[in-house]
Amino acid sequence: MRTDVVVVGAGFSGLAAALALKRAGARVRVLEARDRVGGRVLTRWLPNGTQLDLGAQWIGPTQDRVAALVARYGLATFPTAAYGTPTVLWAGRRYTEPPAPTDEVLALLDAYAGRVDPAAPWTAVEAPDWDRRTLAAWLREAAPDAVAARYLGRLLAGGLLAAGPAEISLLQMLFYLRSGGGSGMLLGMAGGAQQDRIVGGPGVLADALAAALGPDTVRLGAPVESIRQDHAGVTVGTGGEALTAEAVVVAVAPALAGRIRYDPPLPALRDGLTQRMPMGSAVKVHAVYPEPFWRADGHSGVSTCAEGPVTETVDNGTPDSTRGVLTAFSYGDEANALRRMSPEARRGALLDALVEIVGPDARRPDEVVEYDWSADEWTRGCFCGAVSVGAWRAYGPELRRRVGRVHWAGTETATRWAGYLDGAIEAGERAAAEILRSPLA
Repeated sequence: MRTDVVVVGAGFSGLAAALALKRAGARVRVLEARDRVGGRVLTRWLPNGTQLDLGAQWIGPTQDRVAALVARYGLATFPTAAYGTPTVLWAGRRYTEPPAPTDEVLALLDAYAGRVDPAAPWTAVEAPDWDRRTLAAWLREAAPDAVAARYLGRLLAGGLLAAGPAEISLLQMLFYLRSGGGSGMLLGMAGGAQQDRIVGGPGVLADALAAALGPDTVRLGAPVESIRQDHAGVTVGTGGEALTAEAVVVAVAPALAGRIRYDPPLPALRDGLTQRMPMGSAVKVHAVYPEPFWRADGHSGVSTCAEGPVTETVDNGTPDSTRGVLTAFSYGDEANALRRMSPEARRGALLDALVEIVGPDARRPDEVVEYDWSADEWTRGCFCGAVSVGAWRAYGPELRRRVGRVHWAGTETATRWAGYLDGAIEAGERAAAEILRSPLA
């Protein structure tokens, strides 16, 4: 079966690449391992119509690419629920905002991030030090006390990269802050990255993109097993079949791209990168109640916690549902500890944490819905892949560098809004532009 370009993966990056190529006149086939499009987005509907977004769910200001697609396909958005005051649990005490010194640490990180080129973080003057130092080590020096260091490590490494602060370098954190417009934008609700949600879930946008490609362009249930290239073209193998093309876009996370068999093998540095960019570790749990009782108590449902199994919560209710949805996130070591529990013990630990945040009524949900992306065969973790400590300088230049006829996409390769839907779209369009300039350039 012959085409011009094969795209591996029908997440937002792969779909964006395919659309850009098709609009330029190229023949495109998209191969997707799952039985659906959308990648790391997934919406589940309760019987009464309540929308539960199990994966990526938010869009916000300056995310221009995803906003343009929402408008193009006539979709609607609604603001994330915001009622009452947030909660900060800090060393056994309750606040409505973190103590002031944390703002000073965040401001210092933002200042450092301004010295990082998001297209080449390894070129920063301080990169040798920043790349070998973990975020945890830096916070121990920069934060005013151990509680602040722990809180900020959970908030930044966990809330943004679904990792522990000892697992990522300071340089990785600074790249991510620069890519997303700073800590205020990345951590913010109204006016920030968590401002809006898509009516029906982001999967409806993925479906619209796939439909725009036309019939027979996207093939589901087709995991790519091998990619072989030579002077005549590239051959992509899936399920005992082969597609030949001029070029291929691999639009999956580096950790998954490294599981494909390449002939000839990937260069040592590119293969090394795939081994040094693991996926994040997050557990996302929706506790569903007859009503959002915390609003009557003056709580917004938004919380951040310096300790415990839950790092943060949000009010995930929707305007057209009377149900209350309190969504909790756990990251890194805390997420792994929950995975080791029985389902009953895990539920109990999570509800105990929610009781501490919003009160005793949290112990009586109608249901608890969880989804563990680390157990998803075709994702193996969320939110995204992050370069490990010391690896940006050694392997970072390989992140977007094509290998012959093989081009790389996926949100991890974005320079703006990396890790988000907007970054995924940017990366797909960039890979398509590389091919359109010249398949052999």
